[in-house]
Amino acid sequence: MTDATTQPVANQPIAKAFNEETLKSYIAGQPHLHKIFNNDLSRVQITEIGDGNLNFVFFVTDQNAALAMKQALPYSRMSGGARLLTCERLAFETNALKEFKRLAPQYVPSIHHFDTKQSLLVMEFLTPHIIMRKGMIEGIKYPKFADHISTYLANCLFGTSDFSLEPSKKREMVAYFSRNVELCEITERLIFTEPFINSDNNRWTRPALDEQVFALQNNAALKMRVAELKYRFLTRSEALLHADLHSGSIMVTETESKVIDPEFAVFGPMGFDIGILIGNLMINYFTQPAYANKNNNRASYQDYILNLIEEIWDGFTKKFTLLWQSQRHGGAYKNSDFSDSSTDMQQALNDALTQYLHNILQDSTGYAATEMIRRSIGRAHVLDIDMIENDALRSECEKEILSFAVSILENKQDFKSIRCFLEKISKK
Repeated sequence: MTDATTQPVANQPIAKAFNEETLKSYIAGQPHLHKIFNNDLSRVQITEIGDGNLNFVFFVTDQNAALAMKQALPYSRMSGGARLLTCERLAFETNALKEFKRLAPQYVPSIHHFDTKQSLLVMEFLTPHIIMRKGMIEGIKYPKFADHISTYLANCLFGTSDFSLEPSKKREMVAYFSRNVELCEITERLIFTEPFINSDNNRWTRPALDEQVFALQNNAALKMRVAELKYRFLTRSEALLHADLHSGSIMVTETESKVIDPEFAVFGPMGFDIGILIGNLMINYFTQPAYANKNNNRASYQDYILNLIEEIWDGFTKKFTLLWQSQRHGGAYKNSDFSDSSTDMQQALNDALTQYLHNILQDSTGYAATEMIRRSIGRAHVLDIDMIENDALRSECEKEILSFAVSILENKQDFKSIRCFLEKISKK
């Protein structure tokens, strides 16, 4: 962790919004940034490209160089100033990026600069990468992605857990990221609360989904399962989470994958990050028919998505197992505490790992289903759904999403494998 762990949350300086001219002046005043453009900004072009809800993102480029510059103002970008937020959220994102970069350097963009006073983060500009969600809507396959993201998940989740970190270091990190209060509240409210109550923030295709939404919001078994998952999110500080790891927070080419935007970072259950990712891939699966045409019914792409999910989970478990076997240097199950190489001891350790991974799978499937519901009827939708212009077609996709998610949550299940989870599609 950096010195940001010792900075107080209160009394943070208030950043002022940048524009093209002030941003150029700022770059000129930072020799290491100015040097990237050969100390000449005369041909630099600056474009505000942020399409997110909270922050402003600028693309700074000339013919030979480019930077991405992200600024967090004391309000959310989407609200235009109505929703106040602390600028410190960008410090949490920066420190999360640094930690993930340490553990999975190939899959996280490089940081060039962070300014606490201006609440400004400067990173490498990723090109020709595109947002993965947009690529999947277009039906693009990413043959390396399962390997990339399973490595990222295994390294980052194991590497920030009690299996890897000494207890004092882990507690220090948990304490720091626990101060990301405002964005954690958004996570808790948008994922676990509002979609399951009568909230004015919810929206869906009306009146087609009204009956289904009313039923799930009054489904006692489902609401208890969601409450259990929320409780685990609130109380289990297993590892440092990205906490918003969906296909819109990943930039890809056919050969590279980069995880971006961990501004919601906090310690929580490992299955949360995995589940959020799977849930968004499942949404893309169910919306594929809306993007079909006479030359491509998208059925083969749906098969690709299911195989992708299985490959991600299998890759994660294999890589996590290798780390467990060789890198348990933290406070829990420390290798040196189990020097006995007897068959019984090794079997006991293997059994502990098997049970731990089994528990992660149960969490992951639950969080995936919860994410599918909230992205369909909650406040923050996704392009996979919202880009479907035909109301009837969109509502059919949403019904499929909700039906599957409800089937996962209303009857708590003990999935033996990720395939058992995916097989529920044909059995719902």
